[in-house]
Amino acid sequence: MEKRMTHKKLYFVQSLTNVHCGTGQGVGDVDLPTAREAATGFPLVPGSTVKGVLRDHFTNCGKRPKTDLAAAFGPDFSDADSDADLYAAALMITDARMLLLPVRTFTGVFAYVTAPLVLHRFAADLRQAGIDLPGAVPQVLPGKALVSADTNLVNGVLLLEDLDLDAAAGEPGWKKWCGFLTDTAFAAEWGTDVVSSRLALVPDDLFSFLCRTTLPVTARIKLNKETGTVQEGALWYEESIPAEALFSGVIAAADSYTKKRFAAGDILADFASDPLTLQLGGKATTGKGICEVRFSGKGGQ
Repeated sequence: MEKRMTHKKLYFVQSLTNVHCGTGQGVGDVDLPTAREAATGFPLVPGSTVKGVLRDHFTNCGKRPKTDLAAAFGPDFSDADSDADLYAAALMITDARMLLLPVRTFTGVFAYVTAPLVLHRFAADLRQAGIDLPGAVPQVLPGKALVSADTNLVNGVLLLEDLDLDAAAGEPGWKKWCGFLTDTAFAAEWGTDVVSSRLALVPDDLFSFLCRTTLPVTARIKLNKETGTVQEGALWYEESIPAEALFSGVIAAADSYTKKRFAAGDILADFASDPLTLQLGGKATTGKGICEVRFSGKGGQ
């Protein structure tokens, strides 16, 4: 196939409220689990979710003509006035993978936790987007943690949930990554005081354990109007991604496949530049899914 995704950027999804990107009915204790990667079990925001919400946003804002929307996101067959020709969308959006997981701490309220495996995969996305890495991905020993110099500790120990981890502060390689994550992945108004004092690197297996055990699970019910009690069979448990979680992915564009030509760089400039506040996933009427989506990189080849 001669056409390639020639222009790429990173995009970040930061949850402002709990997010429920569901997978349908669960088979375990959780009736409605959140979407996870099959191999790692890490939570994710599906790329199809992000793409659909982006299309809906730009359609409703009325600032882009239908021809531009169709070129970027594909033909809209629900529109009677649309061109029904078959062609692929010029935009490609990968799944947004977990980058930083918020976990409760004994001091400092919560920590932004990540792992070497997560950073290795993030580094691959950085290379795709043409962004220089801050250095080699740091490693951490089992039962230990790396933190930034100003992270809140108790006698040199990082207390995550009910876990006690001996923490080392100021490791040079991790310090570079802390500065890079603070400057690249977060909005400027967050500032270093909010982010850098909460960053922590833990071993891969411990991060996997935290992804399995720290996501909020809410009991939901439906009341019987006549009795005021729970309707029979209407009690279920719903898993969500917590507020303050941070995900990252790649958004890429090729030259459009439509009769009217649109360059890949112009498509990214139009649809992947300004930060957006969007609702992702289900349970919108209960306030879930409010996220900030940000884009990073020049979008070059």
